[in-house]
Amino acid sequence: MLVNGLKLSLEGTGMVTLENVNRVYRMGDHKIHALKNVSLSLETGKLVVVLGPSGSGKTTLLNVLGAIDKCDGRITAGDLEITKLKKHQLTKYRREKCGFIFQFFNLLPVYNALENVEYAIELSSRMSRKKVTDQATEYLRRVGLYDKRYHFPSQLSGGEQQRVAAARAMAKNPELLLCDEPTGELSVKEGKQVLEIIQNMVKERKDVLTLLVTHNQKIAQIGDIVIRLRSGEVDSIEEQTPISAEQLSW
Repeated sequence: MLVNGLKLSLEGTGMVTLENVNRVYRMGDHKIHALKNVSLSLETGKLVVVLGPSGSGKTTLLNVLGAIDKCDGRITAGDLEITKLKKHQLTKYRREKCGFIFQFFNLLPVYNALENVEYAIELSSRMSRKKVTDQATEYLRRVGLYDKRYHFPSQLSGGEQQRVAAARAMAKNPELLLCDEPTGELSVKEGKQVLEIIQNMVKERKDVLTLLVTHNQKIAQIGDIVIRLRSGEVDSIEEQTPISAEQLSW
């Protein structure tokens, strides 16, 4: 896909890189260094868990990767330098190349489950109406909510709402799947269901880079790579053999 001559794709290198990324927030006369000289090289086909306490910069890292927030430094996805994109290009990048799963679901309350997923697909593609519905239905089936596709968010449990959010993110066929504390508002049982869905997508889509932010050390066990942040800096990077989400307990 081209956006004003720019190719938004991870094809070729299959890498996302951050070079000396900094994010400073100003509160009056004070400066808060949310990210400090963060440099990373991340490979598609992996589940990367970003682990750290509150205030460590986890969500900020996700936000700069998803172009929700701006930063200093350099971020590249494939051959594209995200940090050089203009405002309208960043909008297309977020819409068409990034899937987001937020802690608080962020579903549209006036749309049912099917319509929430359809809306995301319509924004990110030029499919026919029938194909949009077929794809949305298929992803709701994958997350086990086909029978509740006409339910509104208020009629669903927290875990079910998060599974709709996961279907919405994945139905866009993103190249970056960014998950910000996706189990934070869920019971252990519901959280494990959502994590299992995320793990399955990683196995199915080797062309996708998935980042999952959490403060829960137990959840970090499902990652191929664990990046620990502390006070906005990378404290450690560890590769590991992940366990399945169904084996988790916290």
